[in-house]
Amino acid sequence: MPVTTIDEELEWGLLHEATSRGGMRELARLVFERDPDTRRSLWRLALKRLDDRESPLRNFELLIDVAQAGIDDSMTLANQATDGDAAKSWADAANILSYNLSAALADCWPDDPGPRETHHFEIGLRAAEDCIRWRWELSKPPDRRGMAYWAAGMHHLSLGNLVESYGAFVTAEKLARGTTKGNHGAGVEPEGNFGVILYHGYAGIARWLMNEDEGRRDYERACRAFEHTGAADPERKEDAQFGLEQLRWVEKKFIVKK
Repeated sequence: MPVTTIDEELEWGLLHEATSRGGMRELARLVFERDPDTRRSLWRLALKRLDDRESPLRNFELLIDVAQAGIDDSMTLANQATDGDAAKSWADAANILSYNLSAALADCWPDDPGPRETHHFEIGLRAAEDCIRWRWELSKPPDRRGMAYWAAGMHHLSLGNLVESYGAFVTAEKLARGTTKGNHGAGVEPEGNFGVILYHGYAGIARWLMNEDEGRRDYERACRAFEHTGAADPERKEDAQFGLEQLRWVEKKFIVKK
């Protein structure tokens, strides 16, 4: 089912005004005046714009409320759908909102050092676990399932669940490689798969926090792979720099605290 095309600037202007006037209540009232297909696009738009680091409306409680309202709406429509394809499409809408919420709440973004509280990580973890379930049920490609495991791993890390965090990151790495089998570390080299390198580095941080020297070596191996990626390709270099900065931010934040 294709996503309804909307005029994002026009629609966000209306949503912004409603939210400024009456918070979540007014935003939801405006969205629910529209047809279901448009609502799908509006929930996604609202979550994206409210998660803008520069938005004066941005706060995590509002993000949680918006995402949950959109997820509930999508799953209600999934349960009411009269055919399997429509039900899957609405479940996918919930999956996308759930992942975006989990990522927004994750404490791993160098450009977003704002304080998060324990309940944000708990909500982010539940959103990631819902996302994992939906992505398996919807037969999403391995790399997409890997992203959901990464989100779960990040929230486990913030909650101090190191064994669970490490396991989620290792699973994400395997899925990024397109397999659920072994070969931990395969492909962690310059110009390698972005997800494989990133998740290997995260798994290294979790292992390092468990006082395993191999974890630090895994983390450093991932950083070196990113450092030497993209010499002849500016786009790959930019992606690698993004991954490198993320790993270094998380290492600094969590290893120093230890």
